[in-house]
Amino acid sequence: MFDPAILDTPVMDEAFRAHQAAPGDVRVEVKKRGEVSTVTYPYNPLDAVGWHGDLAPVRLNVRDIRPVASHRYHLPPSVHTTFLARRFVVCTFTPRPFETDPGALKVPFFHNNDDFDEILFYHAGDFFSRDNIDAGMMTLHPSGFTHGPHPKALKNMLVQSKPATDEVAVMIDTRDPVDVASGAVAVENTAYVDSWKG
Repeated sequence: MFDPAILDTPVMDEAFRAHQAAPGDVRVEVKKRGEVSTVTYPYNPLDAVGWHGDLAPVRLNVRDIRPVASHRYHLPPSVHTTFLARRFVVCTFTPRPFETDPGALKVPFFHNNDDFDEILFYHAGDFFSRDNIDAGMMTLHPSGFTHGPHPKALKNMLVQSKPATDEVAVMIDTRDPVDVASGAVAVENTAYVDSWKG
């Protein structure tokens, strides 16, 4: 979906080196399993001069992703996999042409993920398969939960009013169950469930 040559890696520039000159002890807080531990170094641990091998943090600009499209068939979400790990996948949905075959389904089909919890972050655009979704919102579909297009989207299942999607969203499918933190519960849109009513 993207040329690996466009991945950005950190640069050892002057701004990075300036962090190394911090005098005195440097505290690093490490959070794991909900607990914070403090490690104190007698120097700045950002004293790297480079790295060796092929393991490095990378940055991918969503504009560099080239979506997969089919004029005859609405492709399943997994075809948009950007990153793959042992216990999860990351899929990125970017603007793409709608299917042009007259009989092609133009909205996602109803489905359930038997093996994965699905988290979807809506970043920008007009989300053609969902109603009452704005940029910055997230949805969670636990494994086994059947979901698909909203009633409004079903009206456009064979005909779309525009030639392409206009959305950017990131989905994480994880084999391990997702726990919803109290912070997320505090901002839940409890009316979202009503958007599924016809």
